[in-house]
Amino acid sequence: MENEFDKYLTESKNPDLRDKLTFSRLVSTGLELTGMTLREAAVTFKTAPGTVSRWENGYCAPPMIAREKVVSLLVARVRRIRERIAVPV
Repeated sequence: MENEFDKYLTESKNPDLRDKLTFSRLVSTGLELTGMTLREAAVTFKTAPGTVSRWENGYCAPPMIAREKVVSLLVARVRRIRERIAVPV
């Protein structure tokens, strides 16, 4: 059975980041899974908390290269958390 972390990691493989809603969903879920606040995300992504909120809610998105970097960073953090909570089989 796939958990939320695995679902996110699967969804984040080769996403169509030209679609603002796909980017929005990846940001929103990524922030939720990593436990990052808007303020922490803003510091990490070097932008304002309001901007991260607009990304999360699908109102806007940064240029494509920045979208790729934002999603890449969130994926790396989700992957690290997933590895830490993984139960050995």
